[in-house]
Amino acid sequence: MSKKLTLKQRLNTGFILAIAFLLVLTSNVLNSRNFSTADHTVNSVFEDRVVALEYIYRLNNLFHQIELEMTSAEGNAAHDANGRSITELLENFSKTKLTPNEAVHFELLKENYNELQSLENGWSKTQVSAEMGPSKEFSALFTKISNNLDKLSKVQLSEGRQLTYLSNKALSMNLLLSKLQVAFLIVIGLLMVLIIFHGEKPFIRMIGKDA
Repeated sequence: MSKKLTLKQRLNTGFILAIAFLLVLTSNVLNSRNFSTADHTVNSVFEDRVVALEYIYRLNNLFHQIELEMTSAEGNAAHDANGRSITELLENFSKTKLTPNEAVHFELLKENYNELQSLENGWSKTQVSAEMGPSKEFSALFTKISNNLDKLSKVQLSEGRQLTYLSNKALSMNLLLSKLQVAFLIVIGLLMVLIIFHGEKPFIRMIGKDA
């Protein structure tokens, strides 16, 4: 091996180092994007899906309580408190990221709740005995509201699975890129060794001519 690198060896070495630099730079950019995607999907699962499921669970309980109150001797104080809680939960739910399908079911839920409030305003417990229970109109509305909440719950599960898939896909891509990067760096390292220590061999001379 000569003590000094020839011009061709230097050019080949510089070319390979440039490739290595571009490889690392590109890999880092792609990794950053994939990690950003994974971070976004994880945050979205919690902020828009897990939290939304909690809202749906609480709304379901509140509507069930209201339905029970209509056939009991409960005072208006508890009923009013439940109404305020429902309004607050609906407002909070509207601030989550809604899919087009989810927005449709949410609008139907609000419409049914507004209709329920209108019926409640004209309803008097002195006119309907506890034995009679709520009217068919009330029962139909509570059934619609229950269906709305059930469909919203299914949307959360479906979107949660989709976001989890995207997150896992991004992380898998990062793992693949890391493995490819290591493989390319090993190949580049071997090429540099061949150029530096075996620069006069025919194969390397051929590389030098092509460069």
